[in-house]
Amino acid sequence: MNLLLFAILLIDAIVSENRQLAEVESADGRVRAVWKVSPAEPQLSDTILLTLEIETDSNLQVTMPVFGSTLGELEIVHKTEQTSKITPDRETKQLVLQVIPQRNGITPIWQTTIHYNDQREELREKSYSLTLPTTQLEIKSAVTPESASLDNISATPDIFEFRSINLFWIILIVIFIALILLFFLFRLFRKPATVSLESGLTPQEIALQRLALLIESRLHETDVKNFFIELTGIVRWYIEQETNLRAPELTTEEFLREITQQWEHRSALPPELRDRLRLFLESADMVKFARFQPSLDEIMLGTRRAEEFIFLFAPQITAQETQS
Repeated sequence: MNLLLFAILLIDAIVSENRQLAEVESADGRVRAVWKVSPAEPQLSDTILLTLEIETDSNLQVTMPVFGSTLGELEIVHKTEQTSKITPDRETKQLVLQVIPQRNGITPIWQTTIHYNDQREELREKSYSLTLPTTQLEIKSAVTPESASLDNISATPDIFEFRSINLFWIILIVIFIALILLFFLFRLFRKPATVSLESGLTPQEIALQRLALLIESRLHETDVKNFFIELTGIVRWYIEQETNLRAPELTTEEFLREITQQWEHRSALPPELRDRLRLFLESADMVKFARFQPSLDEIMLGTRRAEEFIFLFAPQITAQETQS
């Protein structure tokens, strides 16, 4: 029944008015990504459809972003993917999210990174990415200032009119408010979920899922130090899984030195990756040990650096093992 309702909403969104929130295109014009919202002017009472539309050349393989159960302050209740041809050489992928707003006002949608590969033989090993910038979605309330005005309230309310209020609705409202409070308390105090190694996923896929769950937990809003401890822990865990290095207690300098020494029988860690890893770990150390308070943009930059390193590290390992 829920699937049928979502299909009806999806068809309605396709034919109804929608609004573009953000758009970005690659330098060569081969990839274009757009966030769209339907209805165009969503209200707090609406069921909203957010569509990530990615138009690419047919010889590109796109990895759709992974979202958890929330997107910013929007609760994701359903997801669906679909692909369609525009021309013989171009196709469109759509990730449609059915979301429920938690409050009215401005809701941010964090920047979204799309990774893709060229399927032509000579370019297959290279990985590319395209990032949609942070955008905002305005959720309006159906209650207008005029309807909330006190001007028309009588100075002598009818006592019989007051008594006519149904007790059932009072109880229902109290339960509804209690559920909302429990929901926000759960989101405030829950810890990031973990992913089992027995899930059949690769270390890269597990690391990316753990990263998505960490962002979803919104830990950076309540404890930014522990957020960066978890973030660097994910990257270190991923490197340990790929290199068989076991050094959880090492400092940043010692960790980088151990990785380089581990690879001496093959070749040293490529300078570009080593510099990326050093920049990421040293920036995180500023928050963990120097009590540096990063801005939201700096937090998202650290998250993006972790994600980019995880995507770039695996192809380098494959190349090094092939050479050895």
